[in-house]
Amino acid sequence: MPSYLALAEAIREVLLKGAEAPRRQVLPIPGGQFLVMPAADEALALCKLVTVEPQKTPAVQAEVWVKRLKDGQVFHLPGEELTRRRTAALSLLAARELAPRREGALLVVGPGAQGEAHLEAFHEGFPLTRVLVRGRGRERVEAFLARARALGLPAEEWRGGEVPEDVAFLVTATPSPTPVLPERVPEGVFLAAVGSFRPGMREVPEALVREAALYCDTEDALLEAGELQGVERPVVPLREALLGRRSEGWFVLFKSVGHALFDLAAARVVLASAPEGRQAP
Repeated sequence: MPSYLALAEAIREVLLKGAEAPRRQVLPIPGGQFLVMPAADEALALCKLVTVEPQKTPAVQAEVWVKRLKDGQVFHLPGEELTRRRTAALSLLAARELAPRREGALLVVGPGAQGEAHLEAFHEGFPLTRVLVRGRGRERVEAFLARARALGLPAEEWRGGEVPEDVAFLVTATPSPTPVLPERVPEGVFLAAVGSFRPGMREVPEALVREAALYCDTEDALLEAGELQGVERPVVPLREALLGRRSEGWFVLFKSVGHALFDLAAARVVLASAPEGRQAP
């Protein structure tokens, strides 16, 4: 898979140059939901199929099918890995554009696949001084700490009630329906909230949302993100932020729910070196 920085730049290009991607369809299935996410540009037509079944392990499974339009070649890409990396790359792009502080500690709430991807992405994009993590599963917390230390970063479990003052980057990557953060963060924190993706889910408490400079990945987040329901202040989509528009607040909250545009950007990078007539790796 490409580097996170390469994926971030591909997402930037898609957002600024444009592509076709309707809002995803969400259909009920026994025990969960089935998501259909299409997108297309002048070179590729893509569809990601996702099942979300909270009572199963893994809870989320995905497949990505891509057709290269110039030769009709069809590629089947690893959906979970593509989603994991492009989501973290999206947060990295937003942080490199919007984070008030460019160096400091990273705090991750939710040490699963997305948490680890964000650890890798922010390590690639910023000089991190240390890493903190909080999670429910002991094995996942230990695995996350081991991964951070393998990257050469001091790492420890966050057990306190307040976010430490040296935290510059904060990531929530949980499926929690209720807030997982306290009602205050240090000034100038960049918070990427990527776990909750439905109106009934909220990782970030309302008190924090009121104090934040608010950004989202696309306008669809205004309808899908629990944190943004009923918000009366402007929420700036990332594309507009890349063009220079800014929000104001005590810290930066970037709310991401995912979009097929970002899968298209990742597929562009993955398939860039795929020879004609052969499957991509």
